Amino acid sequence: MSIKKKYVNIMAEKKGHFEKGLWVEETVPVATPTDVNVIDKRFSEATKSVISSIDNVMKVTHDLVTTKEGKQYIEKTIKDTQTQVQMSFDDIIKSVKDEVDKQVKKVK
Repeated sequence: MSIKKKYVNIMAEKKGHFEKGLWVEETVPVATPTDVNVIDKRFSEATKSVISSIDNVMKVTHDLVTTKEGKQYIEKTIKDTQTQVQMSFDDIIKSVKDEVDKQVKKVK
């Protein structure tokens, strides 16, 4: 095989470029296994964290529904909400009454 054919075959088969009159093969950077392992590890940790959070939510929900303390917490939350709603309505009614009183005074 002639030198010319040898270099033509190399240039045809492998990517590269001429640099100062010589054929330089281009190397494709390959992701190192450590990079992949780091991503896999982070993904695994995130997955475990999500699963743990879901388990915690399920446990709290179970405790709210099945324990005496959970039921008391729900009842207290409902009572507090009712109180807040009642106070809001009272404030609205007071504001409306005050406005009506002002209008009545203007008319007189």
